[in-house]
Amino acid sequence: MQTFFNAAMERFLKEERATGSALVLERTEAGGTRDVDMESVESPRGMQEEYDPDDLSIDTPRQAVVASAGMSSGPPASAATGAPRIRVSAISELKEFSGKDSDEDRARSWLGKAKSAFVRDQAPDSEKCLVFGDLLTGPARNWYRQLSRSTRSNWKELLGSFQTQYCGRGVSVARQYYHARKRSDESPLEYLHRLNVAGMRAKLQIKDGPGATRREHVEHFIETLDDRDLADQLALLGLADAEILEETLRARQRAKARQGKAHAGSNKFRQKVGPAPQSAPSKAARAVRIVHTAEGSSESEAESSGSEPEDEYR
Repeated sequence: MQTFFNAAMERFLKEERATGSALVLERTEAGGTRDVDMESVESPRGMQEEYDPDDLSIDTPRQAVVASAGMSSGPPASAATGAPRIRVSAISELKEFSGKDSDEDRARSWLGKAKSAFVRDQAPDSEKCLVFGDLLTGPARNWYRQLSRSTRSNWKELLGSFQTQYCGRGVSVARQYYHARKRSDESPLEYLHRLNVAGMRAKLQIKDGPGATRREHVEHFIETLDDRDLADQLALLGLADAEILEETLRARQRAKARQGKAHAGSNKFRQKVGPAPQSAPSKAARAVRIVHTAEGSSESEAESSGSEPEDEYR
């Protein structure tokens, strides 16, 4: 009886699988669409209104297979829904400008970065004016506030006013060269390179010109230094041109670097050595101390014994 029942169930399941596959293929070929409705596949026996615990059909698993096939036949997920691309605004990465140091090179560099950020973000002129004003602080902010409203709302006029105020626009390159001064945050060698560039912009023959012009360039460098001790030392050397001056400054910089390393190494050695610990007294020294202590105690006893008869006689 059990064997007959198992054989009947196997035939029934095979027929159900064959019928479900045929229905799925017919639906896919006739419709020509990749989307399959979950309710498009029905049991040949009709929809069941009530749940039957004795029903051994496989309608539910077949519907799940159809749904998965319909989903897999559609376009890839990455193509249908593109991955979100997050782009960081270049304007948000700009730093503020105060204009306290009155450095035209720094002002031009900052303005170049701001203009590049505006181009990258494709900002309109109205947004440029607003963002530009928000980036100014300190003295630069006060300068911006005293401008007329029409200038602050016009990007070309605002840009021209900033270039005239902080970038040296309208000032001759010769004036920039003769008004150059060493900054506190740059080394003498870095200041010499900057002064050389300013001299070449002013079309001065500071390297291949006559000897008098090259010496004047060296003297101008010495006069505009903020370190008077270094200025006096360079003046005593009587350097002829900028190339010799550059070699002298580079040798001085290397000597200071070696001196700093040697000083740091000596400090580390002193910390490692430290004071020598006190050694424990030897046995001989302890014996000598014991002898001296015994002698001192015997002498004190003799003195006390000698003083007692005197008291008795008294």
